[in-house]
Order: sequence, then C-alpha cells, then structure tokens
Amino acid sequence: MRSSDLANRADITVRTLRHYHQIGLLNEPARSSNGYRDYSTHALVRVLRIRRLAGLGFSLPQIATMLDGDDPPSDTVFDALDTEFAAQIENLTRQRELLAHLRRYGAFPDLPPEIAGFHSVLRDSGLPDGAAATDRDHTLLLMHLIGPEGKDYLTTIYEMLSRPDRASSVAAALTVWASLDGEGTSDEIMQLADQLIDLFLPVMAELASLTTDLADLPEPPERTFQQHTSNYLTPAQHAVLVRVRAGLADPGLRNG
Repeated sequence: MRSSDLANRADITVRTLRHYHQIGLLNEPARSSNGYRDYSTHALVRVLRIRRLAGLGFSLPQIATMLDGDDPPSDTVFDALDTEFAAQIENLTRQRELLAHLRRYGAFPDLPPEIAGFHSVLRDSGLPDGAAATDRDHTLLLMHLIGPEGKDYLTTIYEMLSRPDRASSVAAALTVWASLDGEGTSDEIMQLADQLIDLFLPVMAELASLTTDLADLPEPPERTFQQHTSNYLTPAQHAVLVRVRAGLADPGLRNG
C-alpha cells in the first residue's frame, strides 16, 4: 500500500507518517520501480501500535523502546505515567471549579477569580457593564504588578470596598472613574479624588490595624507601577490617581 493508503487506514496524516520516519519509529521502505513506496501490513500494525502507545501517554523515546522490546514496561514507567495523569486530573478539577466559581458570579472569565464575588456585589450595587469592564482591566493589571505575594492584599481591599455600607458609593465612584477621558476638568478630578480618598482612608486604616502580614506587604515597584499606569490611564484618571495617592499619604493635603 502507498503512504496515503497507510495513513488513511491508520487514521493519521501523511505528514505524521513522515514524522515517524524522521524520528526512527518506522522504517521507510525503498521505492519500487514505479517510484512509489510500498508499505506492508507489518508497517500498518507498527503504526497502530505507535498510535495506541501515544494515546496512552507514553513518550516517543518510551514508544521506541517498547516497539522493539519483548517485555512490557516496568512498574516504574507505569507509576510515573499514572502520577502524571493524576496531576492532570487534579489540574482539570481545579479548572472546572474555577469555571463554576466565575459562572456563579456572572464574572468576566479573565477577571482574577479571587475578586469575582466582590466584583459581583459592585455590579449589583450599580456599577454598569462598561465601568465594570474598565475596573476589570485595571484590576488585572494591578494584580499582575503587585505579584502573587500581594494577591491577598488586593483581595482584602476589594472585600472591604464591597461591604454593604460602601458598595454603592464605590460603584458610583468607579462609574465616574471609567467615564474620565481626555483631560477632564479640574473640578471633576478634585471631586472624584476626594470621593476616593474618603472611601479608601478607612480601608487603609483597617488594613493597618490587621494583625496579619497583609498590612506589611510592599506596594508594586514604584517605577514599574508609574510606567504602566502612565501609559494606560487617561490623563484625567492619572491626575485623579496622583491626587488620591497624595491624599492617602497625607490627608491634610486635600484642602491644599
């Protein structure tokens, strides 16, 4: 049979067949007088064995050894493959749980799952879809900049901001924040900054009073943080952020 016939019968592509030749799993027959390669049924059986072993998860070097050997793999080989499969099952189980978690809160799939529930509260408290998408993007960036060690810190802030006594005010402020484009007016910038300072001051105070390590976590590297926010935020949003950071560092500057 020709290469195309063998590939069809084994349910592989001719390209895969050639790959088996290249890596030495299958000998390539010589060309006959008509210029075509003629494969025997033995070649078909060998390809079926390769497919079967690959489907079970064995590596190509392991397959090469088994094809030409007389003994089955050792228990060590089976144990290693079983351990690998167990890890894959565990990972897939976590992925399914994550999908269920995001679905439960109607969250964006790319939203950090740790804040999905709190983000849902803000949406239910009046945060419109457009503003929610903006907040998602900003949070995703901040989560990346703060790193794994700061994940709990940021999650705790979201938890505090989504409490019943704050959620509506936070949703309203984030809605205005998302709408800031261009330069914005000085009054808009100052008013929103003061709103955010009022919201964040008690949160920062509560964080500082915690007995856990959350209050001691470093902020994202200042240079990296400013570089990304400067390139990403609108000028008005950046102006608000600068004023908020200054106001949180020294509340007395608000009226300055």
